[in-house]
Amino acid sequence: MVINPLKLITVKNNRINNKLLLGLGMLLLAVAACKKTGLQTDAGIDDRLFRPTIDGGLVSEGNYITASWQKVKDAVSYTVQLSRDTFKTIDVSVTIDSAHITFLNLYWEKLYQVQIRSNAADVAKSSKMGSLGAIKTPKFPTILNTPGISDLTDVAVRVSWATSGAAVSMVKILKASDSSVVTSVTLTPTDIANAYTIIGGLASSTNYIIYLYSGTSVRGWANFTTKAPLSGTIIDLRGITGRPTVLVDTLAVIASGSTVLLKRGEQYTVVGAVALSKSVTIMSGDDLGTQAQAQIYVTNTGSSTSHFTFAAGSVVDYVDFKDVALSSSAVGTFYVFNVNVSAAIGRISLDGCKAEIFRGVLRLQTGNTLTVSNYVINNCIVDSIKDYAVLTCGGATAKADNVTFTNSTFYKMEKFIASSSVATNVTIQNCTINEAPSGGGTTYLIDYNTNNVTSGISMKNCIFGMTKQGGTTMTAKGVRYNTNGTADGSGSYTTSDYSALSNPISGVTAYTKLSTDLWTSPISGNFKIKDATFGGKGVAGDPRWW
Repeated sequence: MVINPLKLITVKNNRINNKLLLGLGMLLLAVAACKKTGLQTDAGIDDRLFRPTIDGGLVSEGNYITASWQKVKDAVSYTVQLSRDTFKTIDVSVTIDSAHITFLNLYWEKLYQVQIRSNAADVAKSSKMGSLGAIKTPKFPTILNTPGISDLTDVAVRVSWATSGAAVSMVKILKASDSSVVTSVTLTPTDIANAYTIIGGLASSTNYIIYLYSGTSVRGWANFTTKAPLSGTIIDLRGITGRPTVLVDTLAVIASGSTVLLKRGEQYTVVGAVALSKSVTIMSGDDLGTQAQAQIYVTNTGSSTSHFTFAAGSVVDYVDFKDVALSSSAVGTFYVFNVNVSAAIGRISLDGCKAEIFRGVLRLQTGNTLTVSNYVINNCIVDSIKDYAVLTCGGATAKADNVTFTNSTFYKMEKFIASSSVATNVTIQNCTINEAPSGGGTTYLIDYNTNNVTSGISMKNCIFGMTKQGGTTMTAKGVRYNTNGTADGSGSYTTSDYSALSNPISGVTAYTKLSTDLWTSPISGNFKIKDATFGGKGVAGDPRWW
């Protein structure tokens, strides 16, 4: 049966019938008006053109942005505008008659917004501005390496680059505060062959910009800050070579607060329990001719207790390791710190270090009144750690009060953090963690049991990869503290081979692929992100791999 809606209107009452017909007619006229292709109604003005809609999205593969849109019927031209502050100010405004545009010579690594208007022959009928979206231009494709801690002194910088394309010819150093040129260095054939040069005569604690050139073409730029000059008591061991015990011998006799400079590439041995009782900084001294870190090697000559510890009853403000490599001769035997006495330590820190092949990095044993107020790991790579973890607190009176791990990579470890005592704060931020903890279903990545962490556990902007193989399973658990405490993982990502049977980290985003799809070679410690579609690229994990 075909129903004609007009025949449903009753004819018994002509007054009602006429009103219904009039209303229906007005409705049909309104619908017809809306179907005029290319026109729209905006407040106060009828028949404006439609705003253009994006076609294919915004594209930026260099310092340019390309935008395309669907043509609008009756539009005689389009006005397209570009901004970096959501149109509080306008960088570019152009009127064209085509349906695509490319904005050239833009700033690198800047977020831009694009908006557009359809223009009618009658200006009053032009559309209002509509957004085409926002896009960030990529980072400049530099061949220049950003200077790291081992490339800097208080008065000099080691400038290095990748060999690619046209030969480099010159380096300029500018003062960041006003862009004034501090020095221009013409590169020698030896510099070009070595792919680095050393530039001195700089001021300490000062911000600079390096520009690298091939002829007149800029090949890259990078910001750096020279180091602050060393102050206090400086113990310089760089002139002593071939004597591996010189570091331990020196620690026994120096004044508290000393800074010990080690020779880059030289090995210093730790044999037996080395008890510290003074504040000390141990670091690789400046040597811009080599980037190799000084090596602190923990081993034995019959004893199985080689490690750093503290003298009983010590009150020590800090023990800081900077830009050194720490390792041992047996992964299941030795520690960096293994403390079995009562002591009060203000800070233990590793900054810019490599630590590998230990049973544990910091073990605080039970039965002692032992507090480390601050345990800090920053800009480090830590790998191949057995069952005493990066941190183990063995009892209620042995604790690390504030734990802060930042900008670091941790992999191949049976345990990460395990504590039988309370803490005030645990912050893990911008870290890459893979093959941790050991699988088997019972081990937690971070385990405080029911002990409280007063300010909670924060694990923001991290990447958590696969669990370490344990027996025949790859299962583990997440974070446990304060009975029902939940770790904040906002901005963090888990790969598809990450495992947490219980106690998950809240707020993480699941990356649907394997750790081997995300990173270049995680099994060999190369966590450079190779998946260009990864949502956390440039914001999550250890920044060294971005």
